[in-house]
Amino acid sequence: MVRALLLALGIAWLVAGVGGLALAVAGTERLEAMLPPLAIDTDALRGTIVAFSIGVLLVGAWHLAVLAGLRSHRPLAWTVGILGCALLAATMLALAATAATSAAAEPDRAPAFLAGGLGAVVGATAYALMAARLISERRIGGPDGPRT
Repeated sequence: MVRALLLALGIAWLVAGVGGLALAVAGTERLEAMLPPLAIDTDALRGTIVAFSIGVLLVGAWHLAVLAGLRSHRPLAWTVGILGCALLAATMLALAATAATSAAAEPDRAPAFLAGGLGAVVGATAYALMAARLISERRIGGPDGPRT
């Protein structure tokens, strides 16, 4: 299950990163028109989108690197996978809390915030379960666990 999720989520993060880069190239002006007035200009918005998208691409690459390490039975892959999954679970939980707070602060946009928060809770749960499974594999050293 962990390996399938790492692959699926890695691809999803990579697709999201590429989508962000495409937005930076072709859709920054349209995005800027949809946002409330910003204190930054279009080029600064574009740079922000590019920087964020590169971070998203790196998260996707991390997923695939951990998957490759697990498949080749490298013990470090379990450690990196556990820490990364725990970090992403905590981040998603914080995003869910932020979405709930935003929904309370802006009731007219609450459905969108709550939908995003629900997605973040699902993500946090998935990453927490993946971390728990990797911990279990590391402890038992079973067929998918590290060779010692």
